Amino acid sequence: MGIDGESPSPAVTPEGLQAEVERFRLLYEIGQEFNSSLDFDALLPQVFNSVLSAVSAQGGSIWIAEGDVLRCRLAMGSASQKLVGSEVPIGEGFVGDVAQRQRTTIVSDAMRDPRFQQRVDRSSTMMTTNLMATPMVTKGITVGSIQVTNKLGEVGIFDEGDCEVLEGLAAAAAVALRNAQLHTAEKRARDLALLLEISREITSTLDLDRVLQSVVNLASRALTFDSGAVGMFDRRRLEIRAIAGQDEVDEKSDETKRLAARGAWAADREESFYVADCGAPVSDAERAFVAAFGEGLQEDGVQSLLYMPLRDEEGPLGIVMFEAERTDFATDTQRELAEILANQTTVALRNAELYNQVPLAEALGTIAKKRRALMQLPRRRRQVYAVAAVAALAAVTLVRWPLRVAGSEPTFRAVSYAEVRPLVPGIVERVMVSEGQAVLRGAPLMRLRDAELRAEREAAAAATEVAERAAAVAVTQSNPAEERMNRARVQALRREVALLDEQLAATVVRAPVSGVVLTPRTEDLLGSWFDEGSHLLTLGRTDTLELELGVRQRDIERVEPGQRLRLRVDALPQRTFEGRVITIAELPVERGNEVYFPVRALVPSPDGELKPGMVAHAKVLTGSMSIAERVLRAPARWARLAWWRMRW
Repeated sequence: MGIDGESPSPAVTPEGLQAEVERFRLLYEIGQEFNSSLDFDALLPQVFNSVLSAVSAQGGSIWIAEGDVLRCRLAMGSASQKLVGSEVPIGEGFVGDVAQRQRTTIVSDAMRDPRFQQRVDRSSTMMTTNLMATPMVTKGITVGSIQVTNKLGEVGIFDEGDCEVLEGLAAAAAVALRNAQLHTAEKRARDLALLLEISREITSTLDLDRVLQSVVNLASRALTFDSGAVGMFDRRRLEIRAIAGQDEVDEKSDETKRLAARGAWAADREESFYVADCGAPVSDAERAFVAAFGEGLQEDGVQSLLYMPLRDEEGPLGIVMFEAERTDFATDTQRELAEILANQTTVALRNAELYNQVPLAEALGTIAKKRRALMQLPRRRRQVYAVAAVAALAAVTLVRWPLRVAGSEPTFRAVSYAEVRPLVPGIVERVMVSEGQAVLRGAPLMRLRDAELRAEREAAAAATEVAERAAAVAVTQSNPAEERMNRARVQALRREVALLDEQLAATVVRAPVSGVVLTPRTEDLLGSWFDEGSHLLTLGRTDTLELELGVRQRDIERVEPGQRLRLRVDALPQRTFEGRVITIAELPVERGNEVYFPVRALVPSPDGELKPGMVAHAKVLTGSMSIAERVLRAPARWARLAWWRMRW
């Protein structure tokens, strides 16, 4: 059963004194090792391994106090995987009871102790015959508990000496772990204070270039990188706008181009991308990145990197890039700080970008100067200017015409397709059409070899005549049975002849619909074998073509079915074709950094000048807008979104 507390000490002997000295030396050395680190995650396995080695335990577990519960952080031995991450309230179960009572406990037979009926301890003590646990307490604060099981050696039982060693190690571990916890909390507070200071710096200005320079230069106070840069998208192209330690960016240098290429690749992922060791990628994304940019990384001396896209609800802005000449340059905490910094950078850049697009301060100053200069002019001249201004204002606000919405990557294809398939198998003996030839419904397209079918048909016809003569002979001989048999044979042979006639007619493959032959090089089909129902040719209507184009999401609300569409093709640049929008897709597609909705339109081509696959340039004529509405359309959209962000 369990033994709690201390037992009477035996008389001191030279051997006992030597063991005591050795115990103090061991505790001192291990205590020094514990105090050599303030990294809690690295210190925890060091404490656990030192305890197991010092008391020669086969297994055990270490529990850390988190509020009113103990959480198992490390375990070794039977059912260790079930213990890691489990919790037990302080005061419940074996380790919880030890932590609450704050005294070391040795149990010689764990199966008989009622404290092991708790769900957390039961699985770990099924095979345990000897167990010892002690709390980790410093200055009245319970840091956790250490539990060891099954002493190694011939005796296999923990004694009072092991208990004293465990208590000494637990006391030293409690101090070291508590210091590490306080250091981690203090470091976290310093990091957050530093991040707040950096955030104030980058949000204190609306100058876009100053914001970019502040981000890459101030980030070095939170991250230890060798190269930092910020890139921004300009018409779907990523441009490096700021590099740490440089006042200007040389966009033509090879290093900047390589950096921009890597940043564009990472920005397409739309999530943070961290490579701890470029020489040993671990994920599919890392291997693909290294395969694509490995040479450039070697030239720039990059061993590890952290890329964070700048993106908000309006779309991508750019990317923040940090690279180092050593492996694994950023810890988990530093990457978390970098994520927060990237979010704050996104807000600062969006505000600066909006300010640059709507420069109210400069505009108001310019208006004031113009007003003073205007008031100094003669009255008649001011009247002329006023009339001209009113006319110009009327022109830009009252004159309206349809807004042309450009389409992305227009693609022509035939309105309807029909696949020509043979009704009988055979070898193509003759091809009667060529690519681009117009055919009517029922027109012959190909002829299949029919020699065998004709031979079968003639044989069946001859057999029919023989059966008819035999039936006539049976009539003259007054043999009704023979007559009936031959009459039945005649009927079967006639049906066979009719079937063979149908198959012979089917050897001429005819057009199922009117259209144009779309299959290239039809003459190459001569001599080819085709099974029944296999694909021979494709026919399609080209008098009217279907045009599919992509419309950006910001313009899709203006496009409606029935609206006119104008287009030109590279083959006929002098002629403008017109069509009508028929459908608008509900699901979008992504092309680069923009989201487009497919719009389909019908374009008449009665002369056949337009052909499937031609390169086109198309615009949809949407609702009418004035010049003022067209100019203010984009700034108004940005202002509405900015106001919404500030309110919510």
